[in-house]
Amino acid sequence: MRVESETGLKERNNFATVGFDYNAVSPLNDRANVIDPVTGQRRQIMGGLMYAGVNGAPEVQGDQPKFKAAPRIGMVYSFNPKTVLRGGWGLYYAPWNYAAAGTDGWGQIGYSATQQLVNPGNTASPPTTTIDNPFPNGIVRPTGNSLGLLTGTGGEIRFVDQTKGAPRVQQYSFDLQRELPHAISVSVGYTGLTGSNLSWGGSGNALININQLDPKYQAMGPGYTLELVPNPFFGVEGAGQFATRATIERGQLLRPYPQFGNIQMLQSTGARSQYHAGIIQFRKRVSGWWGGNFSYTLSRLKDNQFGEGNYYSSAPGLQNNYTVIPGSPYFNPDQEYGRSLLDSPHKVVLSPILQLSFAKNATGFLDAIANGWQVTPVVTFQSGFPMGVSQNLTGTAYLLGGTPRPNIVPGVDFLVDGDITDRIRQNTTDNRYLNPAAFSTSAANQFGNAPRTLPGVYSPWRNNMDLSVSKSFNTWKSTTLNARMEVLNLLNLVQWAAPASSAFGNASFGQITNQANNMRLIQFTARLQF
Repeated sequence: MRVESETGLKERNNFATVGFDYNAVSPLNDRANVIDPVTGQRRQIMGGLMYAGVNGAPEVQGDQPKFKAAPRIGMVYSFNPKTVLRGGWGLYYAPWNYAAAGTDGWGQIGYSATQQLVNPGNTASPPTTTIDNPFPNGIVRPTGNSLGLLTGTGGEIRFVDQTKGAPRVQQYSFDLQRELPHAISVSVGYTGLTGSNLSWGGSGNALININQLDPKYQAMGPGYTLELVPNPFFGVEGAGQFATRATIERGQLLRPYPQFGNIQMLQSTGARSQYHAGIIQFRKRVSGWWGGNFSYTLSRLKDNQFGEGNYYSSAPGLQNNYTVIPGSPYFNPDQEYGRSLLDSPHKVVLSPILQLSFAKNATGFLDAIANGWQVTPVVTFQSGFPMGVSQNLTGTAYLLGGTPRPNIVPGVDFLVDGDITDRIRQNTTDNRYLNPAAFSTSAANQFGNAPRTLPGVYSPWRNNMDLSVSKSFNTWKSTTLNARMEVLNLLNLVQWAAPASSAFGNASFGQITNQANNMRLIQFTARLQF
C-alpha cells in the first residue's frame, strides 16, 4: 500500500489565480446595459477570476484529495520447475505535468505585464526612440489582484480549473512463461491499463473555451453572430479593450460572459483511457555463439484526450467545447472517445546477440584481434499513429470558439495510393499523404462529421535498425579496454514527421515535408576499466 499526499500549486505570496467564479456578479453589471439580441431582455453580467486568498478563495489551485491510497498486489505461481504464471494489479496516481506556455498558463494573470517598444518615427528611417528613455510614456505595471473580477475584461483570459482532481491509473498484467530446451524461454502475456479522471490532452494543457457561443445559435447563421451592433461596453470604465469600440459582434453579446473574449480553462480533469496489449516473447540466454530476444506486441489504446500532437501525427481540438463542461446540456465526453493519438497497434523487436570468433585456434596478438567480438543488431518494426484533421479557418469562428472539422466524403480513401517514401524518392513534389478528395468543407454554421481520429488511418510505419559491435581487450595487469562502435539508424531509414498541415483547405494539407528521426549516426567509444 502506497499513500500519497499532494496539494495543488501555490505561490508563496498568493500571486496567482485559483479559478474562475461563475456565480459572482461582475462590477460591470451596474455600469453596462447589455441586452440579449435574441430575447431583448437585459442580461446580468457574471463571472471573473478568483485570486488566491481573496474573498474566501483558496490559496492553492485545483481540488486535490488530501490522501491518495494506492494499493498494489502481485502473485507468482509455479506449475513445475519450468512453467510459471505471474500476475499483478496496482492503482497509481499520475503525477501532474505543470509545464505551461506563458504566465497565464500558471494562473498568474495580473502579475506580469508586457511592455511594447513603440517607435514614433517613420519605420523606414532610423528609430527615434532613445536608449536613455526607451519608454517615454511610462512602464506598464502589473495590476496584481487589484482589478479583481475585472481583470482581463475585453480580451482573452486563462485560468486553472478549480475542480482539477488527481488522475488515476489502474495497471494489471499476467503472463505465462515456459522454459524450453537450449536455454530458450517463451512467454505469452497480457497487460492492461485503465485511466480515469485524466487531464484533457496528454500534456495537461488542453484548452477548453468556456465562453464559446451556445451551439443553439447555429440556426442563426454566421452572418448573424458576426454582424456588428452598437457596443454597450463603449466608454464603460473597467471594460478593457471593449470600452474603445463603438460597435461589437452580436455574438459577443450572446456569450455566457460577454465582458470577456475567450475564457480558456486549463488543467481540467475528467478524461478516461483504456489500453489492452497481448505480448509474445522468445528469449535465449547467450550460450555458444548466439542469444537474444524476439517480441511482438499487439495493442489498442483508446481515450478521449483531445488536442494532442506528437512528431508523427496530430489531432484537432474540440468543435464544441461544451461537450466536456459538466452541467452543460451538451455534456458528452465520450463523443471524443476513440483511438488515442498514441495508439500504435503493432510492434516487432528483434535483438539477436552474436558472439563471433574468426580464428578459434589463434594465440597471442591474432587471438586478441580476431576473437571475442560481440555483435548486437536491434531491428524494430512499429506501426504509425492515428491521424486527425481540422478545417482551415479564416477570420473569426462563428461560434467565437471551437476548432472546426470538415465532412467526410463517403467511399473515398483517406490516404493517397502508393508508398509515401517511394513516391517522394521518385518525385519530391509527390508528397501528399492524406487525400483531399476524401473531405469536403463543412458549412460555416455547422459542425463537420470528421471524428477526432480518422477510422483506419495511421501515419507511416516507423522502422529502424541499430547496430552495436564491441570487443574487450585484456590490457596491462588487471585492466580491461572495451572498444565499441554503435551505429544508429544503420540502414538510413526515414521516419516521416507529421504532415505540414492537418487543416483541410490549407495549401499544405496532408503533405509530408519533414523527417522525424535522425540520419545514420556512428559513434565510437573506448573505456578503460581498472
